[in-house]
Amino acid sequence: PPRVGSVSRRLVASGERILLRWPDDKMPLKVHLPRPPEGLFEEPQDVYDSVREGVLDWTDVAAPGVPSFVFVEDEGDADIPVLWAAEADGDWYIANCTCEPNLSGKPLDASRILVTARWPDDRVADPHDVYESMLHEMGHALGLAGHSPDPRDVMTPSVREKGNGLSE
Repeated sequence: PPRVGSVSRRLVASGERILLRWPDDKMPLKVHLPRPPEGLFEEPQDVYDSVREGVLDWTDVAAPGVPSFVFVEDEGDADIPVLWAAEADGDWYIANCTCEPNLSGKPLDASRILVTARWPDDRVADPHDVYESMLHEMGHALGLAGHSPDPRDVMTPSVREKGNGLSE
């Protein structure tokens, strides 16, 4: 399984190895990250900054310029739109990525990353938990499918202990 800082995007599906990734010539990926709606969080700038860091900390992980990101104003121009939600919808919390991998050689379709920055009991998550959740969901948006059983891995299914994000 990928460890923190790993650039492996391979997974085993039906006994075959497949590679899910955005093509290098698609870089920089366009990310739409609007400001949180008024009144959603007591400290909206802290939540916004944690989400932005969770995106940008993937920069250059695979190679120089891969991946790379540019933030766009219009959601329709985005490869990866980030949207705010007042509460979780289903069995997720803090953030959730909806991806549609296209195995015919076309780019991944990260249809959206939803961010509530809230726990199931409606408490606002601290900036570290928001960052870790966004880092994880960006991993999915970049093509890391599935979850790692290693609790130190960014792709573990639960928020990790306080760490330094992706390592070199």
